[in-house]
Amino acid sequence: MKEITKENKLEQLLSNKEVIDLKLSYSRIFDFDRNGPKALIRPSNPEGDGLRFGSYVDDLLVDKITNFDLCKNLYIVYDDNKPTATLGTLCDIIIDNYDSIPDKNTVLKIVKHNGFWSNIKTEDKLIANFDKDEFWNYIKIKFETKDKVVVTQKESQDAEECVDLLLNHKHTHHLFNNDFENHYQYKFEYYYKGFYLRGIIDKMSIDHKNKIVYMEDIKTGSSRADEFTKSFIKYRYYFQEAVYTKAFHSICEQLKLPVVENYTLAPFKFIFIGRGEKVPHVFEISDKWHNAAINGFTTKAGYRYKGLDENLDLIYYHWKNKLYDFSQEVYENNGSLILNDDFIEIN
Repeated sequence: MKEITKENKLEQLLSNKEVIDLKLSYSRIFDFDRNGPKALIRPSNPEGDGLRFGSYVDDLLVDKITNFDLCKNLYIVYDDNKPTATLGTLCDIIIDNYDSIPDKNTVLKIVKHNGFWSNIKTEDKLIANFDKDEFWNYIKIKFETKDKVVVTQKESQDAEECVDLLLNHKHTHHLFNNDFENHYQYKFEYYYKGFYLRGIIDKMSIDHKNKIVYMEDIKTGSSRADEFTKSFIKYRYYFQEAVYTKAFHSICEQLKLPVVENYTLAPFKFIFIGRGEKVPHVFEISDKWHNAAINGFTTKAGYRYKGLDENLDLIYYHWKNKLYDFSQEVYENNGSLILNDDFIEIN
């Protein structure tokens, strides 16, 4: 793990070793990198069908291995169809902002206020768009179990199948059936570059015989395994790898592992299982990818991706100075920028 030194340019700004009052996870860093400084004060809500399903798989896996009751306490399986598209968004707004089920006229006001189905001009037709059993039944179950996450019967069945495959498939069986000290959903927090970084490791194993620590994160999705690299870049999973592996020394201290006696960290692994293919694949992160995650990289097409360190420096600049409308480059150059021409070849 890289030492935090006074030579670090961010530390030079922290003359009294001030810690920024913003705890960062992989998802917050990804949100900033994708959406810019405004994401620091108005974080996007990443929760969706894909992430909800992935969390359900994670918790169901823990239940299967440890006999916990995470899923029983955190989720409810819904037998009916869950509203989608605009109707689903309307449900989310009501659930997030009301303590009880609103009447039909109140729902109509919400529809108008948010501009839903704006091409429809008559109130009767607007009401007909939401006044359905699909809508009211879902709203009812959500208010009755407001602290629980709703998953559909199909999602529950798919999750059961994914977990059974993870535990028994030849690609992944050995990861869950071994003599190591295994930790599931291991929480960590540590200081780095002015911030406390935190996260939850889906699975961490300690091989005390060979003094090796393994970290793995489980990803689910609708894409094929041979498309995982695209998702890896699109969703900046490399930030997650960087944040998690940099927690190694902190975790060793928590678990009282003697790093000085040569406990080492194995390359980080992502375990991907697609809901279509339903075959788990294990992707090991190379040193090249790890360095790119920290320092950034440029694709052959000339597109540059910032690394973890640069993003943390930028987050520090915007949070410390309370500047959220534009990038640091725009602020410091008064809106005058040079168009990137790195990918142009002159004939």
